[in-house]
Amino acid sequence: MRRDPAPLPGSSDPDPAPVEIRDEFGLLLRAYRPAPGASGLRGARLEGAELSGAELAGADLEGAQLYWSILFRANLSGANLRFADLRGADLKEANLLGADLEGARLGRDNLGGSTSLEGADLEGARLHQTQLEGATYDRRTRFPAGFGPKWAGMVEKVRP
Repeated sequence: MRRDPAPLPGSSDPDPAPVEIRDEFGLLLRAYRPAPGASGLRGARLEGAELSGAELAGADLEGAQLYWSILFRANLSGANLRFADLRGADLKEANLLGADLEGARLGRDNLGGSTSLEGADLEGARLHQTQLEGATYDRRTRFPAGFGPKWAGMVEKVRP
């Protein structure tokens, strides 16, 4: 993730610079322009965005709308995803190590589809009050110590 320098404290940027979302090789996946007066990706509206392989480690995506987004193999380690809407998102093989998902919505979408977490790494992730009912996982998915995916209403996908 790359962004231009922030405005000086106390100043307001009526037309903030776009935030560039790049992959691990530096290729531009998407440029997102925050709403006037906003900054970064907090509250970003990225519904259905193709962000496979995105480098978003430590990003502030609190309250972001990532409904149906494709985040296959994305690096979201240490990201702030509090109260983000990730219903129906593809998070297969994503790195969510130590991410804060408090209050995030990863359950079923409005059409009955579900968030895919097969092969994702959620070790050390904060899952307090995270909506996970209906989200799918498999034997490769790694969870925080003591977390029970079935107790959270998640569905295991079994490969033949």
